Amino acid sequence: MDIKLLLTQLIATEAGLPVEEISGDEKFESFHLDSLSLISLAFEVENITGIEQIDPTIFTEYDTINKLTAWVESQK
Repeated sequence: MDIKLLLTQLIATEAGLPVEEISGDEKFESFHLDSLSLISLAFEVENITGIEQIDPTIFTEYDTINKLTAWVESQK
């Protein structure tokens, strides 16, 4: 499973942007996601990865797709 690609697709969908415009090093705050979007993303990441109880604050602690990908992969 390509976690980075899946995260990129999720962010693109939530932000209403084409996948090609999403950079792995761009901070999540630049996508102008609101708190409901972050809750939805956390839920989706839980479903995709099997990691339980991901708090939406994960998107501020690991604030890029690349950082979040590394964290998800370290949880396996």
